[in-house]
This record gives sequence, structure tokens and C-alpha cells, in this order.
Amino acid sequence: MRNLRYSFALVLAVAVLLPASAFAADAKTLKEKTDIVIAPFKDWQIYLESAKPSPDSRHIAAVAKKGKKFAVIYDGKLQAEYDLISKETPIFSPDSKRLAYNAKKGKKWMVVVDAREGKAYDNVSIPVFSPNSQHFAYIAEKGTKMAMVMDGKEIGEYDGISPQHNLIFSEDSKRFAFHAIRNKKMVMVVDGQEDRAYDRVSYPVFSPDSRHVVYPAIVKKGGKDEGFMVYDEKEGTHYDKTGAFAFSPDSSHFAYSVKVNNQAIMIFDGKESEKYTDVAIPMFSPDSKTMAYFAIEGKETYMVINGKKGDAYDEVKDMSYSPDSSQYTITVRKNDKWYAITKDGRKGPAYENMYIPVYSPDSKRSAYIAIKDKKWVMVCDGKESPKYEYVSVAQFSPDSKHVMYMVKKGEKWGISLDGKEYATYDGVALPMFSPDSAHNAYIAYEKHAWFMVVDGVKSKEGYVGFIKGSQIEFDGNKGLHALAIHLPPVAPLGPNMVRVSVEFDK
Repeated sequence: MRNLRYSFALVLAVAVLLPASAFAADAKTLKEKTDIVIAPFKDWQIYLESAKPSPDSRHIAAVAKKGKKFAVIYDGKLQAEYDLISKETPIFSPDSKRLAYNAKKGKKWMVVVDAREGKAYDNVSIPVFSPNSQHFAYIAEKGTKMAMVMDGKEIGEYDGISPQHNLIFSEDSKRFAFHAIRNKKMVMVVDGQEDRAYDRVSYPVFSPDSRHVVYPAIVKKGGKDEGFMVYDEKEGTHYDKTGAFAFSPDSSHFAYSVKVNNQAIMIFDGKESEKYTDVAIPMFSPDSKTMAYFAIEGKETYMVINGKKGDAYDEVKDMSYSPDSSQYTITVRKNDKWYAITKDGRKGPAYENMYIPVYSPDSKRSAYIAIKDKKWVMVCDGKESPKYEYVSVAQFSPDSKHVMYMVKKGEKWGISLDGKEYATYDGVALPMFSPDSAHNAYIAYEKHAWFMVVDGVKSKEGYVGFIKGSQIEFDGNKGLHALAIHLPPVAPLGPNMVRVSVEFDK
């Protein structure tokens, strides 16, 4: 199962949660350690809001200013000075080993990767790393022209290149695609080669196995737009408009929606469905054997599964597959009441509203949020929780034996763990389980300070906040760490950026 990771804000983390855990006694103390990653520099003002964590939450990079000069501080080391650093940078590579940022020197901008300056341009976009972190790409402005720069080498010269939903790497990092404008036409560039030009193209998508690439395109004929999908350079059938599209997880199937004469059709592996008023995004099961979508016909909504139209409802909201693809749950509205309906046709009790059904990793358990008497409840394994002002999406432990979720009672927040409520605080960030399901952790806000809470035990140290975008990372089953802002008793230059570590008992 993929580990769930949760981000929390620097000092602005909203009141979200807090528990003490059933896994440990309250009298226990944590084996905690605080290591300084970035300490204040004399004569340099560090912008705390610029702090960026690495994906593994072990490294920090931030922007600092001295006089009219700016520099990046990376794990406590001051990098080269520049006239300006782009506020969207620095950024880390997915493997946390590389750092990139945009820097201005004089009137020119450059991308600095691994402390090496790239070529100077009139402007540059935010760089994008490949999934394996070995490649990076960005857009460079050269007067009235633009070029794509891949690993420091320019690809083509165009009238325009949009950074929006562009610069796409394949999952295996071996392929790359982007769209550009030349002579008032748009062209998709895949692996350095240009496809044919169209009046308009949209963002490209690679299949999960990286073998295929598709993108929507539009041509004008007789003053009218015709939309179609381009699949591995081959044009599909032309329609009035194309909509949402998706590959199956195993890359063997492809589906997308289209509009024809104000009616909607789902195209699955080249075959058209019946016509509807509208259809939504295609949703594949994890094993790729099931494809479903919502379809609207007049005032009624249907779930269409493997081409078969189900019962009519006033509204269909969510659909979730179990990890093993054997089950699914949909939430539907009929006559102002909401129900959860499973694959075998079982209908749960009626509620005023409901949200986001989820399954446990072993696919044997499920939970969803519901509104009852204007209060929030969690329905887990068919059992309804007490009523609260708010509950969050349920989180199952990796071994599927435990479930926890946020609850709000009055102005306080807590969690329910296996149906039991634990300690409350003024605020907390989302909790998570360790890989072996034996531990849980989260951060909590109390008396104007943030704390790490592990197995229900609060850290001795309090923090100004936790770095925005950082995560609680478990170090296997031995412990965990996170990145925080710490203000020691004596701090003439300001707070430190630190790595908070907790070691578990053996």
C-alpha cells in the first residue's frame, strides 16, 4: 500500500486535530531530538515564509537577504549571491538530493541547479524535475522567442510556450512532452520531435507505462471548432468538443468524453457509448477491469459501469474502488436523501448528505462521512459514530486493523481512534500511522505553541510552527522526523529551522 503523507502549514496550520493514543501510556516520555538545520546568519535576514522542505523532510532551503543582495541557504550553507531569487523557488527534486532555484543577475535570469548556473535569459520559468530526479526542464525567454531547456540544452524556438499544465515527463522519466506556439498555430513536441500543427492543443498525458502519449487538439473548419484526441500522433474521430480523459492503470485502455450536437458521449477504446446530456470523467478500477462514469440524462443521473447503465438518481457524487477492485461504493441522492450503495446493490441508511467513501488496505473495511440532524458522523463498517461539529476523512492503518479521523466538539479538536475519543487541543495537523501500524503521530497546537504528539505523548519541546509543505516521515518502524521552526530561550538573531526526531522503543 502507498504510504499516505500529509502536509501542514508553517504557523498557519488551522485547528485540525489532536489525539492521545491507545498505543501508549500518558506517563511515558518521548525519546526526542532536535537538530538545527538552518540557524540565523549574521547580517542576513532569512525569510521564514520562503522555507522549502525536501520531500523526505530531511533538508531545508530558504531565501535570505543582505542589503540589496539575495541568496539561498541550503541546510545551513549560504549559496552564491544574486540580485533576486524567484519567490516560487527554491525547489527540491523528488529524491530530495537536488536543489534548483531561479536567480537574477543584472537584467538576466538563470536557473541554478546543484549550485551550477545555467545560461542567462531574459526570463525563465520554474524548473520541473523528472520523476527519477535525473532530468530537469524549464522555459527560457529569448527576446520575442521562447525555448524549452532540457538538462541545459535548448529544444526548438517558438513564439510562445505556456508553463500551465505543460512540461510533462513520463513516469519512467525517459520521455518528455510540451506544447508550443509557432506562426499562430500550436504544436505538441514529444521527445524533441514536433507533431503536426493545429489551431489549438492542450496538455499532454503519458500512459502509466510511459509507452503512449495523448493530447486534445482543435482545428477550425468552416468557422467551427472540431475537437479530437491525438494518440501517438494519430488523430481520433472529430467531434464538437473533447472533455475529460484517462488511461487505465495498466495502460491497456483509454477513455475520454466528447460533445456532439449538445449531447455527450464516452469513448472507450474507440467505441462510442449511447448519448447523454452530459458525462463525467472516466474512472478505472485499480485492476483496470472496470471503467465507470457518471452520466446525466435530463434531470436524472446514472452510474454507467462497463457500459451498463445503473438506476436513476437525482445526483451521484462520489465513487471509490477498493484496493483489490472487488468492491466499490457510490454516494447518491434520491428525494433529498443521500445513500451509500455498494457493488452488490446494498443501500445504506438515509442521510442529509455524505462524502468520500474510503476502503481499508485489505479491502475488507470501509467508511464514509455523513450529515445527520445537521451534525457530522462517521459510518465505519456500517456503524455510526456519535455526532460532531465536524469529522474528517477516515484513515485506516496499513494493517487495516485501526481507523482514526478528526472530530470537532465545540471549539476543541480531537480524534476518534477505533471508535474512542482521545485528548483535545486547540488545533492539530492530520495524524498518520507508522508502516507497521504500531504507532501514530501528529502535531498539536496548545498555549500558543506547536508540539509533536507520538502515541499520545506530547513532546517536551514546543515550536513556533512546522515548515509549510513538510511531512511527518516515519523512518521505517524505528522512529519519525519532521521539520519545524524553533525559538530557543536565547535567540538574538531569530529562530532556528530544525529537524525534530522521535525514536521508538525497541
